[in-house]
Amino acid sequence: MWRKTPKVARAMLEKGLNAMGIPHQMHVTGKDAWERIQQLAQEAEAEGKPISEKIALVLTDLEMPEMDGFTLTRKIKTDERLKKIPVVIHSSLSGSANEDHIRKVKADGYVAKFEINELSSVIQEVLERAATNSQGPLISRKSA
Repeated sequence: MWRKTPKVARAMLEKGLNAMGIPHQMHVTGKDAWERIQQLAQEAEAEGKPISEKIALVLTDLEMPEMDGFTLTRKIKTDERLKKIPVVIHSSLSGSANEDHIRKVKADGYVAKFEINELSSVIQEVLERAATNSQGPLISRKSA
């Protein structure tokens, strides 16, 4: 079975986000993403703005160097400044154990395997839910 390299997967994801017209920043490691999220939170605080004006959503892969997507999500969801930021986890890894862990770290959405229409649908649902401040179960899509 052929497995996409992280570089190829990132390129596919970036192409998909561009096609959806979603402005974004990409980071290679979870640690880099976490540092940027903290920086944006500090900027929002200094400007007296809500974090949602700096970050609408975090889309993370489970498999990243230096800090995996589970850890990144847990850090976001346990930080008072950041916990309302919707987090969608994308992974080529599927299975009930992963989905259970994704629920435990309080991710808002999950897409198993890369399929742009499914990813777009989950992102849209998660953002709509965040806009109305409504809580709900994990929004999940699994490709066959």
